[in-house]
Amino acid sequence: MDPAERGDLFDLVQESIVVCDAAGRITAWNAGSTELYGWDAGQALGRPLADLLGAGGDDPALLADGRWEGELARRAADGRELIVEVRRIVRRGADGEPAEIIETARGITERRAAERALRESEYRYRNLFQAMAASFWELDFRPVGQMLREIRKAGVSDYAAHFAAHPEFVREMMRVTRVLAVNEQSVKLFGVDDATALLTTIDRFWPEASTGVYADSVVAAVSGRPSFSRETRLRTLDGREFDAHFTACFPPETVADGKLLIGIIDIGERVRAQRQLQDLQAQFAHAARVSMLGELTASIAHEVNQPLAAIATNASAGMRWLSRPEPDLDELRGINTRVVADAQRAAAIIARVRDMAVRRAPEPRPLSINAVVEEALLFLHHESQGKGVSIELALDPDLPSVMADRTQLQQVVVNLIANAIQAMAADDGPREIRLRTGLDAEGKVSVKIEDTGPGVRPDDLPRLFDSFFTTKADGMGMGLPICRSIIETHGGAIRAENNADGRGACFAFNLPAAEV
Repeated sequence: MDPAERGDLFDLVQESIVVCDAAGRITAWNAGSTELYGWDAGQALGRPLADLLGAGGDDPALLADGRWEGELARRAADGRELIVEVRRIVRRGADGEPAEIIETARGITERRAAERALRESEYRYRNLFQAMAASFWELDFRPVGQMLREIRKAGVSDYAAHFAAHPEFVREMMRVTRVLAVNEQSVKLFGVDDATALLTTIDRFWPEASTGVYADSVVAAVSGRPSFSRETRLRTLDGREFDAHFTACFPPETVADGKLLIGIIDIGERVRAQRQLQDLQAQFAHAARVSMLGELTASIAHEVNQPLAAIATNASAGMRWLSRPEPDLDELRGINTRVVADAQRAAAIIARVRDMAVRRAPEPRPLSINAVVEEALLFLHHESQGKGVSIELALDPDLPSVMADRTQLQQVVVNLIANAIQAMAADDGPREIRLRTGLDAEGKVSVKIEDTGPGVRPDDLPRLFDSFFTTKADGMGMGLPICRSIIETHGGAIRAENNADGRGACFAFNLPAAEV
């Protein structure tokens, strides 16, 4: 073939084509070679291939076998190091001796760099996977994707509602989700001898009570969220349950591949510490309630004595009516009705005191904040009257319920009102309390208690809720800190400030509305 015709033909090929004579000098150089190496044909023709590219001279295996292929490191015109994939053949003359060497080549530098980066990334990932203190699991959830596609075809569009209505479907998703790999921390956490013991379906690790958390994680995955995190209960292979923080991430590339990475952290110690702290807080709150009841002994005795005195009076009157020659039965029925009502009133007072005095675990439930305020005022009715304090109520009738423990919330309101009454007891000015309920700017249920007493010294305001800080001569400094603890435990906040008119103080707290 004429060299010019061969050159035109070679230029149609995108790969590099180089032809060398038996001495290794370049006799043909196509456009693909120029694109790959940077030298044009005029610079390349006639030069030894090894000198131009830094590699690619005669190879004994090539001359013996007549063919060779592999990877070579070469040098481009601008000095860059290239990795090329080369195929070479020997064309022999009539005498059987090598006449020329024809090679094709394509650059794989970027591909090799990407492969190296992938290997390094995989190495880092595996190291992190094994070295992290958390338990990591790689899951195959492709069968779950198939299950979801099938119910989608059947008309299901709301996965969350479907999962809630069909927990057995969620358990089946667990049964088809397999564990592909776990790290060493997983072996320790789940108490097995070898990682292969955990390479099973994940339903074995999820108690029935935690099914909803798994369902929520699937909803998060199919909703396009990047991750999901929740505290739940998990189970080891021997049946032991523990508190765990469960996390799943959903990178699009791994989700498309049907794989999922989850993390598990044992939070049992933290949960136990939280429970101990809550128990300690409950003990302090109980002690504060008992102490407060001790301070209100006179008022409680007066409140109980009123119905008891009425009962005694009515009973004496009844005896007199019975002593008559002809007892008036209608009058006796009226007396008996009043005795029963007074006995019920006394029983209600004692029940309120008992509820405040008895120590029991908090029982959050939806409550009307207005009802709690009104019940708390019954404790302080005689106290406020005895100190000449008037209480003005402004209760919003349209407030949503709050999720709280009734006794603890009563304790907060009673404590704040009692503090206001005591603050005004030694003051010669007007003794008034304005108690308001409503919604604050955050949409939370708010209670405000304003008094007309001397107010709080500005230097004391930041310290009012600190433990053991008190402005009372005989105070212990635990009432307000316990109030803060109760309110914050229920998701709210409490604050204190002096009134804008310079007379009296305002204590206010808020609580989130109960979820309907």
